[in-house]
Amino acid sequence: MSRAAILAAAAAIVAAAAAVVGWQTEPSESAAPKPVAVSGAELFQSKGCASCHIGPDSTPLVGAFPPLDDAASWAAERRPGMSARDYLAESMRTPSAFLSPAWVSGGPTTAMPDLGLTEAEIDALVDHLLQG
Repeated sequence: MSRAAILAAAAAIVAAAAAVVGWQTEPSESAAPKPVAVSGAELFQSKGCASCHIGPDSTPLVGAFPPLDDAASWAAERRPGMSARDYLAESMRTPSAFLSPAWVSGGPTTAMPDLGLTEAEIDALVDHLLQG
């Protein structure tokens, strides 16, 4: 075998070893995007909740929608057998599941929109409402 062939074979082995060592079956933690932590208070503003609902430290632009301030005092009583946390989460996850007795018809819409919230966002909003 010629010297050039030996060098080429050695280079191929080194390149193959480097490829195996550098190849990852799962992305590294540094390559994955880090979720941005957003507070429930920030979400209440940015998702538009504060535009329609009275909430902790907010006054709505439109006043025909159920108030969400002091949720810890009333949310557990809305649906029999459902905790305040579960009721609020359901109302965000599936807005049409239950019509609030605090709803006043005549607003600019007939239903709460589905905001496409993630579970983490729902948890943060529920925490905000129950602490507010």
